[in-house]
Amino acid sequence: MAITGKTILITGASSGLGHALALSLSHGNNNLVVTARREGLLQELAKQVEANGSRCTPVAADAIDPHACEAVIRAGLDAYERIDVAILNAGGGKPVHMAEVDAATVLHTMRVNYDTFVNFLCPMIAHMRDMGGTIAHTGSPAGFFGLPKSGPYSAAKAAGRILLDTCRIEVANRKIDFVALYPGFTETPGLDPDDVPIKALVIQPERAVKEMLRAIERGTSHRMFPKRIAWLMTLARLMPEWLRRRVLGAAA
Repeated sequence: MAITGKTILITGASSGLGHALALSLSHGNNNLVVTARREGLLQELAKQVEANGSRCTPVAADAIDPHACEAVIRAGLDAYERIDVAILNAGGGKPVHMAEVDAATVLHTMRVNYDTFVNFLCPMIAHMRDMGGTIAHTGSPAGFFGLPKSGPYSAAKAAGRILLDTCRIEVANRKIDFVALYPGFTETPGLDPDDVPIKALVIQPERAVKEMLRAIERGTSHRMFPKRIAWLMTLARLMPEWLRRRVLGAAA
């Protein structure tokens, strides 16, 4: 564990990659501030973190609510005085078809994946702009193109990716590293194997966590993994748009 002795905020920590990140970081003598909606799961996570030798402050909150997000940050600062690393990981979504979905569903998916990011991003920049730190965002390769069955999710992740790019420009004189993480298909409770066109593209959470923490430690601006996903995305970006649409339509 290379990240040690730090205070780390993790959103979406009750399950999936957020939960796995917290457990991995718990072996590094860190202070963890973990948040999600499900309080019971957060309390169980806190016990595991403390059993592994780190401190943990669990704060149940709905990241769609900006006031709740500010309360999470205040709780972390009250407990540990500063936050060195923020891993903004909350999000998720279900497959939808744009010929059938209603506006409310699209906007809800945007809130779950974009609002939950922005509601922590802005106050964390305000906290770190004088002291420095790292802000990491769990995006997705889906945020580079409109993908079949993932339109609202792709749109939300694209918005987050572009906003983080702007942060790198406008906050360049501050000692803040902005790390964009693009994990491929990861075997978590939120993944439906039937939605993965090629099973060999699925990776285990342990692999994803290793890649994410390495990028955070190094302050890497962009990290897409595994390599086979990164190669496919590079190839897709080189294709003419009409050909890419045809290939994606056939894959769907």
